[in-house]
Amino acid sequence: MRLNKKIESFTLSEMMVVLIISAIVISLAITVLNLVQQQIRSITNNFDKNTEIRLLERALFNDFNTHDLVFNKKENQLICINPQDTILYTFNTEYVLRNKDTLKIKIAENTVYLDAQEVNEKSIDAITLTLSDEFLNKKLFIFKQKDASYYMNN
Repeated sequence: MRLNKKIESFTLSEMMVVLIISAIVISLAITVLNLVQQQIRSITNNFDKNTEIRLLERALFNDFNTHDLVFNKKENQLICINPQDTILYTFNTEYVLRNKDTLKIKIAENTVYLDAQEVNEKSIDAITLTLSDEFLNKKLFIFKQKDASYYMNN
């Protein structure tokens, strides 16, 4: 009496098909993962740039409304004078310095104003900053809020 017991298993060709399909699925998953990582990096960079812009805008707005302002065109510096402290902004092409703080914002052009008239130096009450191409040429306009007493005293 001979026992012929067959062992059930997959054939070699079936295993090859499974391996090929698995390889395709894994390669697609890795490609999608790389695309997602690129998108996350891009979103993070944009968020960081916008955060720097908001920090500069907030600091300038606060300093404009609490200090007397003088602009030095030759040195490209904004001096904010107050009895308690003095804040110095230096506008370079690659960055902006606020005292010892560095904001990585590239300024393409800045224009200063006094009573809605463009001026070159001395006392100012508004500034327009045009950012570089890296920041999509955004324009920031920061101004000092003045009330009637300002004009009466001057």
